[in-house]
Amino acid sequence: MSRSQTLSRWFQQSVATSDAASNGILVALTFLQVLKDIALIAAYWGFAGIVSQWVIDGHSASRTMLWLTAMGLVVVWISTGLAIFLNHHKRLQLSAVLQQRLMATFFHQQHALLRQHSTFYWQTLWQMHIPAVVNWHFDYRVQQMVAVVVPLIALVAIFIVNLVVGASLLITLPIVPLFMVLVGKGAASLHRKHFIALERLGRLFVDRLSALPLLTMFQAHDAQQQLLDKAGRRLRDRTMKVVSIAFLSTTVLDFFSTLAVALIAVYIGFTLLGEFDLGEAINLQQGLWLLLTAPLLLAEMKKLGQFYHQKAQAEAAKDALQDLLSEAGASSASQGRPLQTLSLSGPLTYAPDLQTKGITLTRGDKILLSGPSGAGKTVLMEYLCGQRAGLQNPLEDYALLTQTPVVLPCSVKDNLTLGGHYTDENLHQVLNAVGLADWVAALPQDIHTLMGEHPPLSGGQGQRLAIARVLLRQPQVWLLDEPTAHLPAQQHDEISALIQQASHDATVIWASHKPLSQDWFTQHWVVKDGGITC
Repeated sequence: MSRSQTLSRWFQQSVATSDAASNGILVALTFLQVLKDIALIAAYWGFAGIVSQWVIDGHSASRTMLWLTAMGLVVVWISTGLAIFLNHHKRLQLSAVLQQRLMATFFHQQHALLRQHSTFYWQTLWQMHIPAVVNWHFDYRVQQMVAVVVPLIALVAIFIVNLVVGASLLITLPIVPLFMVLVGKGAASLHRKHFIALERLGRLFVDRLSALPLLTMFQAHDAQQQLLDKAGRRLRDRTMKVVSIAFLSTTVLDFFSTLAVALIAVYIGFTLLGEFDLGEAINLQQGLWLLLTAPLLLAEMKKLGQFYHQKAQAEAAKDALQDLLSEAGASSASQGRPLQTLSLSGPLTYAPDLQTKGITLTRGDKILLSGPSGAGKTVLMEYLCGQRAGLQNPLEDYALLTQTPVVLPCSVKDNLTLGGHYTDENLHQVLNAVGLADWVAALPQDIHTLMGEHPPLSGGQGQRLAIARVLLRQPQVWLLDEPTAHLPAQQHDEISALIQQASHDATVIWASHKPLSQDWFTQHWVVKDGGITC
């Protein structure tokens, strides 16, 4: 199966679920483009007749030729306007559909998905990959059909007018798509490498930007500048390779198109002068019409060559989007359920692989989850709550508390409620419970103080703020992924005791490398070498 078939089949199976992506839209856009070209061919015939009557016959243009030219241009204007409107409208719809599908994936997988790549990667996905798929669908796929239909119609008309010109075009036309395919074979690979290089450079820059205080402390600016310069030069080299391929394909197509039209012009000119006699007489109207129509026929082929790079970009985008869009459908099919008893056995997740001979989670259990770093403790929690595909009925009413809680730039109140509805009294109660009452009281606007890009709170206070969020909701299941990993021993003990007190009636799965009270836990799960034992 060719890459083109793979891309089209993936689009039909994974994306084409809305009216904006339906084949009917492509047919309508193709019809409007073909109608425009047919009307333009008719207008060319009328214009050539007007010129012939003025130059050869020496009288003004006939009403028939004037009406033919005018009506042809009006149809061109109307069909072009409708095609632009429909293309723009459906393009926006398809972009919205793709964005909604990705948002659904982000909603279900959350931390499990976002932590796999850098922020710059997701920006590239949103700003470059989605538009690449949309452009391919509405530009390349439409032009692919137009470039077949219009040349056939134009060739039939040219053959009717002059067999010699029609035969010469029939011989030269296959050269254009042949060179387009030959040049475009390596374009997709170059585009994929360019996307990867761009994402890596952006991730490197964002990482160094966030580490400016550390670089200043160790005076490592010069070394990092050289590293960024080297990465930038590599990206420029890859960019120039992509640009050179684009220029090469355009130059080849222009060369053969210009050569074909030039040969036709020479033949028509010498035939009109009486120098050639190949059995086909040509008058001025026919010769001028042929010179106007032949470039139109080749122009649709050249336009397809220009859009061929959109296909290469879409193939690169498919590699990044296909798993995310397929997981959106799988996630939406999975429904959570209140926890009573959950038994797991056999393979659980892939990449990384996790399996178990048998573990059981019962409502009210307190599970201590241990294992070496990277063994899959976080993956197991993500699997249980549905952020990773595989569990038919993932847990609902859960809270996942990680070692790096997120503090939004909005107010303290918004950070606590996260869109929920709670009274100020409830907020002050949970803040007092986690020991943040004095900190909030010292803020200029109490709980309405904005946190901004640099929140005025320490790491321990950030952990307590995250715990306060969980206290507000009182979820049925607490998933604690080393929430005290970067805290000193005293704060670890304080926060651990607070969590144990607050989650007394809940189900808790707690992963930690630090010492915890063993008597408080009812089970001990160990994650090691891809297996989970209890």
